[in-house]
Amino acid sequence: MTARLHPALQAWFDQRFAALTEIQTKALANTLKGRSTLILAPTGSGKTLSAFLSVLSELAYEAESQGLPNAVCGVYVSPLRSLDRDIHRNLESPLAAINAALPPERRVRMEVRTGDTEVAERGRQQRKRPHLLLTTPESLSALLSQRGWSEGFDARTLVVDEIHSFCEGKRGTLLALTAERLEAKSDRPLQRIGLSATAWPVEVIAQLLCGHRPCQIASVDVRKAHKLSIAVPPAEHWLPPAGHNPYRIAPLASDLVSQAQCTLIFTTTRSAAERLGLALKLLLPEIDEQIAVHHSSIERDERLRIEEGLSRGDYRAVVASSSLELGVDFQAVDQVLLIGTPRGVSRALQRLGRSGHRVHGVAQGYLLPTSVPDLLQSVALRHAVTAGKLDALRVPVAPLDVLAQALLGMSIEKSWKLSDAYELVTRAGPYLNLSLEDFEAVIEYLAGGGPVLGSYDTYGKVIVENGSFHVASRAFARDYYMNIGTISDDFQVKVVNRGNKRLGEVEETFLAGLQPGEAFTIGGRAVVLDRLHQTTAVVKPAQGERVQTPRWMGPKMPLTAQLAAEERALRRDLRAAWQSGGSTECARVLRTRWNAEPDVTERLLRFLERQNRAAPIPADDPVQIERVREGRSLLVLFHCVAGRAVNRSLAWVVAYRLGVSGSVVANHDDHAFLLSLSPRDKPDEAALRAAFAPHNFREDLQTTLERTETLGRQFRPVAEIG
Repeated sequence: MTARLHPALQAWFDQRFAALTEIQTKALANTLKGRSTLILAPTGSGKTLSAFLSVLSELAYEAESQGLPNAVCGVYVSPLRSLDRDIHRNLESPLAAINAALPPERRVRMEVRTGDTEVAERGRQQRKRPHLLLTTPESLSALLSQRGWSEGFDARTLVVDEIHSFCEGKRGTLLALTAERLEAKSDRPLQRIGLSATAWPVEVIAQLLCGHRPCQIASVDVRKAHKLSIAVPPAEHWLPPAGHNPYRIAPLASDLVSQAQCTLIFTTTRSAAERLGLALKLLLPEIDEQIAVHHSSIERDERLRIEEGLSRGDYRAVVASSSLELGVDFQAVDQVLLIGTPRGVSRALQRLGRSGHRVHGVAQGYLLPTSVPDLLQSVALRHAVTAGKLDALRVPVAPLDVLAQALLGMSIEKSWKLSDAYELVTRAGPYLNLSLEDFEAVIEYLAGGGPVLGSYDTYGKVIVENGSFHVASRAFARDYYMNIGTISDDFQVKVVNRGNKRLGEVEETFLAGLQPGEAFTIGGRAVVLDRLHQTTAVVKPAQGERVQTPRWMGPKMPLTAQLAAEERALRRDLRAAWQSGGSTECARVLRTRWNAEPDVTERLLRFLERQNRAAPIPADDPVQIERVREGRSLLVLFHCVAGRAVNRSLAWVVAYRLGVSGSVVANHDDHAFLLSLSPRDKPDEAALRAAFAPHNFREDLQTTLERTETLGRQFRPVAEIG
């Protein structure tokens, strides 16, 4: 199979590897023939190299025979800047072997281009373009629109790493449109290669990658060898009935860190990563310099230093949110700790795969639940992981705000015929069925804002004339470059020390509540706010002050349908076991059917004994309802293990159907929703049953949505994108 590789690349491979792995053999059978291919294999199986062997080989052959143009010939797109840097490190060796066999003027150039790239480096890249560009969807979209750059693309291949991470958000739709723009720059079809360890169903991912074009599937069993255990604190330390407090689990985490050489710890939020990182430093003072915190709000240079140190094995523990969960090759990591479940099977597998990151490596991990509901979910999650049950991915269908952004970018690049633009857009997977009417409505919006916004100058972004459109002013190009992408965040304030060294950033809403002299954490360090100057917070080291943790208002991890179903199955088993044989039968079911450890079983039995004194454990059929008087109000709690999004929708519809008024949806989470009713609202059992009828549910949800603040809150990110 490797006979078609360039001889220099073949020699490099033979010096390092005995043979191709199974996934490499299957992938190269397609990629070396120029076929678009979706490559599915566990982490550490060699799938990334399988993609780049064909890419590098083609570049080497062309460089050798006729020389490469001063253009981008191959593009690698990843969801994380850290992954771009990691791939750059990994490709330096094979690229050096290729370039050693080429004359200096024909050598293959490789560069990273992300939001972290320095201005001087950007200018150099524009003059001397990399033949292989490692980037993100946002940076690629910007480059395709930038004059002086847009004509510098002649791509033969697009590699999309961790493609599953793009599927469920609008980033994936932006990427699909960007891929079509990239192909339009060349006179040859674009070979597309997608990489993922956890992706299902494959048809959905293949359509995102290729649209209606043929896509080959190269796959091996995604169930990598792993050992996932559940660790709970000693019996004398109780687990709370709710909440997520990493401080409570810190002593157990520190014990596990002490037993390993290098531990990667994942939390569910950036704030939790900061709190746990600081707690571990206090609990393990002898290695506090070998403990670090990594997330997207930490300064770039510090993130780079941590990533490089983790690759070398310099750290005993690194605490991260989601910033290190995808693809990065940290071979020194020998165990992963998950502080609280990551609310999804695929996400757990992805994080677990950061350990044992080598061919035939065994992923070693621990789930550390932070509450009793989290413990229940951990048992269900471990069961699903062991069975290899993946979360089903769904790609948003034709979001018009993303389309508006892409069309504006195209108009900055050049003047487009409306018919050509529509044809390009409808080649992208998410927009295959976009109607001409919707396309023209978006163009009208960009041209004048439509009938409502037409009087505002801001909305005349493009000019339509003679069946074509182009940008109305270069000022809109600046706005486009500043706001490109689909990720909406609150305004960030830069944090620097007294020497003006940047430490990271926190949200303005958090700093607004701080006074000079108050302490908070950034990157696992305790600092004191010295002064706030415009958009910069100047800090100094803390000297024992009470420390607060910054809040970042990013979206909460949603409970996936697959994990929710698994948790409902566990709850049904426990409810039936308790009814048939009490704690003895529950213990047997937990041990034999759910493989629960003895201490986990003991904790759950204690919970079940308390729970069943009040009511059976809530499952899913029927929905369990509790009524509690609180002052003059009636609190009605509906137990429904369906996830936060489902429960929020149910809460709105149930409140609407009960005919109650005012702001009655008091709360909702992954397991229940709560209505707070006035004394005059006393629904009987028949009314409660009728409130859950499936008939006209969609219509009633639409009606209630129009009465909530949710549409208003959602309007801001939509407006920012489009």
